[in-house]
Amino acid sequence: MTQAYHQAYQQSSVKTATADRLILMLYDGAVSFLARAETAMEAGDFEEANSLIIRSQNIVSELMSSLDFQRGGQIAKDLYRIYEYLNYRLVQANIKKDPTISAEVRGLVAQLREAWEAASRKARENKKEPIRIAL
Repeated sequence: MTQAYHQAYQQSSVKTATADRLILMLYDGAVSFLARAETAMEAGDFEEANSLIIRSQNIVSELMSSLDFQRGGQIAKDLYRIYEYLNYRLVQANIKKDPTISAEVRGLVAQLREAWEAASRKARENKKEPIRIAL
């Protein structure tokens, strides 16, 4: 029953989150999945690692599709290139079953998360409203 409650809570959180909070949730999910993938690879559970890396790739794809190039300008273009690199490295981690590559990507995603959180906080302080992005 606990699993069902957890899923209901997650669905409710997603449905009520602001756009900037959704991006943070995506970053958090990727970091979590990648940490679990590293553990699975180290334990030799490559099927689980594959599943978790694919989930991380899906998150990166969602982040890519959420970019608004018209409003985001050069920053959106730069983020797109970073996301392309992350996706490439995730493919490499999955092919090679290399937890060090996964850890590299996890570290980069964690840095992006920190930067997004700081930018969101700054925008709220300046405008007193959440960041609006096209999702």
